[in-house]
Amino acid sequence: MGAYEELRVLSMKKVKLSEIALLAGVSRSTVSLALRGSPLIASPTAERVREAAKELGYVYNRTAAALRNRKTHTIGLVEANFKNPFFAAMSESVEREIEQRGKALLFVDSAESIEKQRKALKLMLEHGVDGLLLCPVKHTTKEDLSILHHAGIPFVLFSRYIPGLDADYVGGANVQGAYQAVRRMIQLGHRRVVFVGGEPYTTPWMDRVEGFRKAVEEGGIELPAPWYFYSEVSVAGGASKVDEVLQLEPRVTAALCYSDTVAFGFMLGLERRGILPGRDFAVVGFDDLPESKLWRPPLATLACPPSRVGSVAIQMLLERLEGDDRPPRRVEIQSMLIERESLCPVPKS
Repeated sequence: MGAYEELRVLSMKKVKLSEIALLAGVSRSTVSLALRGSPLIASPTAERVREAAKELGYVYNRTAAALRNRKTHTIGLVEANFKNPFFAAMSESVEREIEQRGKALLFVDSAESIEKQRKALKLMLEHGVDGLLLCPVKHTTKEDLSILHHAGIPFVLFSRYIPGLDADYVGGANVQGAYQAVRRMIQLGHRRVVFVGGEPYTTPWMDRVEGFRKAVEEGGIELPAPWYFYSEVSVAGGASKVDEVLQLEPRVTAALCYSDTVAFGFMLGLERRGILPGRDFAVVGFDDLPESKLWRPPLATLACPPSRVGSVAIQMLLERLEGDDRPPRRVEIQSMLIERESLCPVPKS
């Protein structure tokens, strides 16, 4: 192109990305990523976008691009399930921490959907977040998160990690917590103990079951058959498992529940059948939600404050943003057994 033609193009009406998107048959965000040479866009699509831009006389503004590449002071937060009270409490903690540091928060709930999580991660990248906090949905694989590695964006996993993925992680010490609770049950005379709630697709469930089994084996007691019962992480989920547990012979006298919400439901189910938690049956939860001490009877639980998980996760992410290039770290926050009335000695026959 000659000098005259270059001047003619530069003098043309400014071409909008939306116009390029219409001509190329893609979204505006795809055009933006393609023109920046993002590896997230397939080569044929990127070529189609460039051809459309050329046809419309689009001129790449390097000054504007430099402005776009500056930090946005925005942190992304992608939750697995905001209906889970633990995640909700952690999100509030993260938001407070970020506001105190003068940054903004972009939040998305993946609702335990791989597809929603994929769209959420793409959205975060399109909005140019500086870094990302992520609790992966169930069934997530390391391949599902490759988009973050390709984009070169710092991220920290929290509450759930991905086996085989070398990444920063912050969560509760689930193996240690479950082990501690079951050991205490055995000390109180319980010999028939079960694990109730959760689904075997997440690392917290696998780790808590591992701690449960370890304590049972060391305590020299026999596992019931079955000894774990899946359920959704909700009050209804916990209540739905009571009949299955009570049908076991010899009789079960204690349950470690996947979460406080599951424990709430399980205790309600026991009461409906004339069995009093804290007297006839021992129940322990996980998370130490504010409601646990107000329940009747007050729920014994393993405390790993969501505010602590959020605080450590955001601090780790900010260190990465400031240039910390150490190998990925794994931080497990110790769980403390809070003994309350629902944890009782084995009832006398």
